Amino acid sequence: MNLSSNVTVIIPCYNDGAYIEQAINSIVNQTVKPDKIIVIDDGSDEATKTVLKKIVVENLELIFQKNQGVCKTRNNAIRLTTTDYILNLDADDYFEPSFIEKAVNILKSNPDVGIVGCWYKIFGNKERNNELIKPLGGNIENFLFKNNGLGTSMYRKKCWEEVLGYDEKMTKGYEDWDFWIGILSNKWEMQIIKEVLFNYRVKTISRDIIALNNFDFELREYIFLKHKEVFYNNYELFALQLIEENCKLRNKNRIIKNSSNYRLGTVLMNPLRVFNVIKNKLTK
Repeated sequence: MNLSSNVTVIIPCYNDGAYIEQAINSIVNQTVKPDKIIVIDDGSDEATKTVLKKIVVENLELIFQKNQGVCKTRNNAIRLTTTDYILNLDADDYFEPSFIEKAVNILKSNPDVGIVGCWYKIFGNKERNNELIKPLGGNIENFLFKNNGLGTSMYRKKCWEEVLGYDEKMTKGYEDWDFWIGILSNKWEMQIIKEVLFNYRVKTISRDIIALNNFDFELREYIFLKHKEVFYNNYELFALQLIEENCKLRNKNRIIKNSSNYRLGTVLMNPLRVFNVIKNKLTK
């Protein structure tokens, strides 16, 4: 007889018909099975819907809705859960078989831990294939300047309830970072399993890339103002982290400017600049 793991896996899906079966299979093949898998389709195309309707898995609940965005989609699914532990999984990623077992053991034996993540490997991008990422986790101090967690983590449902779920105003990205700040500011901790138990697919165009390239300042400003009491209470550490990052950027910029390629490019561009100045003067 299978004992209850007290885990529900939430998989939002939006046009990921090519990958969703791999994601679900990574949960089916866990050494400890979840009580339920909820796949919630967020207004995908017909090709994805066709794939989803053909999947037959024990304890799978499949929900279709009009497109509402990832935060509302996750919240909609989590409201249906009855387990104490929630595991997020994006439809284009997958776990190694022992993650649920190891994460549940940590949550059961550590009452101060609200979230469990792990090291993970990047795939799907030739330049970054097999790159290993080691998030720090820890407490709120590690999340002031950047997201030091993994969005695809396991957490206590009570943590979700305490912060009133994912912020549905965050339609452009960084919602995981905001979610972790909310939880960790309530004195919870995030523990990271120091093993590669997750695989993160990098696409040419993704929501994360669009957020970084187009909305980074806007989203950081929103997070700062929303959690300003947290930042004020840790202002000295936050300021030091900003100074450290600024120094890294200045050093990187100096190295680039001192490189032979940069100097060569400057030399080659100078005649063109002179020509443009003369041309502009003659045309006035």
